[in-house]
Amino acid sequence: MSGVKPTARGGERTYFLKARRERIGLTRVDIEIPAMRGARVRFGIEGQRPGPPPVTFREIASGLLHVAYQEIVVRFTAVTSQKRRRDILADQGFEALRINPFVPDQMVVHDPRQKHSGEELLEVSNRWMELEEVVFSTPNFVSQFLRQEIPAIRPEEWHLRNREGLDIAQAWEKTLGEPGIVVAVLDDGVDVEHPNLADNIWKNPDTRSRDRIGRDFFVPADHPEHFNPRPKRFTFPFHLLTGNDIHGTACAGLIAAAGKRGGSIGVAPRCRILPVKIFHAGDLAPCEGVANAIRYAAAQADILSCSWIGGVNPDIELALEDAGLLGRRGRGAAIFCAAGNDHGSPVGFPARDPNTIAVGAVTDQGKRAAYSNVGPQIAFAAPSSGGVRAVFTTDVALENRGFNPGEQERGGEDGLHTNSFGGTSAATALAAGVGALVLSVHPDLSRSELRDLLKRTADEIDLDPGVCGAGRINPGRAVAEAEDQAP
Repeated sequence: MSGVKPTARGGERTYFLKARRERIGLTRVDIEIPAMRGARVRFGIEGQRPGPPPVTFREIASGLLHVAYQEIVVRFTAVTSQKRRRDILADQGFEALRINPFVPDQMVVHDPRQKHSGEELLEVSNRWMELEEVVFSTPNFVSQFLRQEIPAIRPEEWHLRNREGLDIAQAWEKTLGEPGIVVAVLDDGVDVEHPNLADNIWKNPDTRSRDRIGRDFFVPADHPEHFNPRPKRFTFPFHLLTGNDIHGTACAGLIAAAGKRGGSIGVAPRCRILPVKIFHAGDLAPCEGVANAIRYAAAQADILSCSWIGGVNPDIELALEDAGLLGRRGRGAAIFCAAGNDHGSPVGFPARDPNTIAVGAVTDQGKRAAYSNVGPQIAFAAPSSGGVRAVFTTDVALENRGFNPGEQERGGEDGLHTNSFGGTSAATALAAGVGALVLSVHPDLSRSELRDLLKRTADEIDLDPGVCGAGRINPGRAVAEAEDQAP
């Protein structure tokens, strides 16, 4: 079959999957790893089940893991008849398992006989990708995603107030953000009871809905925890990112912390945060869940903040595209994504997708952070760690949990804040907050117009567009220009 026949690569078998814009090279991995827990739970295979076992592949370009087992995601063109869809599926022995709740032409399918191995799922997906009736097809992977981690340095909220930071005062003279502008944080959960975040958490105006404050897309829609987007996974040592849901709360604080009790204040302290949980610590996460989380967030929020990277996935690619139609009554939800902390190139996925806004990092010295990935897809950069200082922000408020377990030198004895955050994760969250300020004064901007405005008003700090894009984001200039353009 075209694209799936294994080839030799250093003694390994190499497979290829056709994605929307890239061909994904994969090698099979015959090992058990701790992060496989998420795949076993998702597929319900804690015990013995009939048919071929799950197969783990490692993506050659990124080194990230993808697990395939029995299911394929396929989207048909809108004009394809139901009979033709059934015939395409039946030709390979597949049946529809569930329809996508956001895109009715997309479905998860399976072989009820459970006879297809992981390699055969790749083969069927590639075969369907060659049909004119199919928009995309991919094994329904459970995959590895990396929340962007950095080392600790020291405090001070420099990232908001001096020339090496955002110098936010000029923008705040015009707006602190509007409550009607919502920023979705797609991550490992947000501490919605945190005293510096609680008032700014999105509340569903439909009081009859189970969806009150966001969702957890790591678990299925019928799981009792699906409507609980809080941090849930904690393993000792509790201050390390590995094994702990402590990343999303820090990102949320940089966007819209309220500045209460002497704590940190976000870039847009009057906007709202929509917590959208897609990770349970470092467990492999279902790509179907990540893609549907993007669609859900786009339908609810104006801006999506994604401080993580993962392997290329066709369903996620389509979700980024779908967000341009589902979001903001056709104006599109703007998706800010971390370039990655891999000290080089390429820009990570999904940041390099044309439907996102890729954000790099600059230090308190006004230089590109050495870890920040580079490439032509970078739109601009925002302040973060890598110089003398890291970034001060909210931390998980649960006792003895979070980057700061309750030590003065780590951000305060109450453990409510950390002074050790950074990386392109922090830069992305700060940039998303600036985007929220801009939409607060000019909500009619499309997502492409917002991106272009932020690039146009950035401070030039490097002539190479592959390093810092248009330069360091400038909230004062961006808000002023948006206000001038607003009707």
